Amino acid sequence: MAIAWTEQHKGFYDSQSNWEGAVLKVVHDQSYRIMSDVWGSADWATVWDEATASPKQILVNVYDMNGPDWKPTQITVDATDEIREKYKHWMINVQYERLLEMEEARVHQIEKGAIAKVVKGKNGKGTVGPVVVVMDATYGMGYRSSVEKKLAIATSDVKVKKALRSGKVAEVYQDVVWVWARNVVREDIAEINQHMLWLEAEARVVRSIAA
Repeated sequence: MAIAWTEQHKGFYDSQSNWEGAVLKVVHDQSYRIMSDVWGSADWATVWDEATASPKQILVNVYDMNGPDWKPTQITVDATDEIREKYKHWMINVQYERLLEMEEARVHQIEKGAIAKVVKGKNGKGTVGPVVVVMDATYGMGYRSSVEKKLAIATSDVKVKKALRSGKVAEVYQDVVWVWARNVVREDIAEINQHMLWLEAEARVVRSIAA
């Protein structure tokens, strides 16, 4: 029996099943919140739930505030190879979706050198060009002000020499449109190699299982 429920657990949520052949691991939580200001320790079983095709956490033992006859319930890790394979595939999918979300955010990020288009705002709407300056600037006034990213988008290739405060002279773009980063979208979005992301997700899960 994977989770040896006893009479004292009658009525426990999920105690209607002993989850035989589906217990993947046991986690001992030393910071379990029993009540608003009472903390203790507890045992959780990670089991595979066929109904949802995903793992779930089941609270089995709470080691504090029990009667004199209380004994912890035995939990046996007994997941079959089939269940472990399902769990592994689920973890790979979760890791892949996380990596894909991060990569999508990265390829859409506005950075110096990217080709951007102004799609809203009062200034330069419709302008498309390379981002030549990225800086932090204060938006708004008073207590409502905030620091946001501001961009300079070049509208021509013409450059001029400009004296800097340091005394040096630099070449800068003559024709630019200054806009807030939240008003632009990136145009040169790189294609995401989803196959490589899947392989990376697999590798990460294999490493976590082996650890």
